[in-house]
Amino acid sequence: MHNGMLMAFAERWHPETSSFHLPYSEITITLDGIACLLHIPIRGTLLAHGRMTKEEAREVLIAEVGADPEDALEEVEKTCGAHVRFSFLTRRYEAELLAAQQAAGDLVDENIHKQWVLRCYFLFLLGTQLFVDTISLYTYVVYLRYLSDTARIHEYN
Repeated sequence: MHNGMLMAFAERWHPETSSFHLPYSEITITLDGIACLLHIPIRGTLLAHGRMTKEEAREVLIAEVGADPEDALEEVEKTCGAHVRFSFLTRRYEAELLAAQQAAGDLVDENIHKQWVLRCYFLFLLGTQLFVDTISLYTYVVYLRYLSDTARIHEYN
């Protein structure tokens, strides 16, 4: 979904009634209506984020998926923004999976690499299945903010 469309939905969200008010002829599409039709639960925390700069994206890639600072800088430069290509995520996933296997026995180090593996995998899923863009080559780094605490992922709507 594009930022313009997301902003249009956000402007029409009415928290007091838990609904979107999008008048279309004589029809009003509400979040409750969508939940009933598609059987999607509507409880949880709404994803709300602003734009991310290249520098912020670089820092998030380093912290959340263990990217090398130079690789992270190169990635945001190649994608011309706060994006990460799926090929980059695949490489990070494979590298961190190998690192986790090699760290077997050192529980702290192994756990860090496993967290990075999970974040790469989840971000790949978000970009290819849930928040698909028309380009299909990359996804937005901002979603990593929601994956930083994997124990809370289930709380998001």
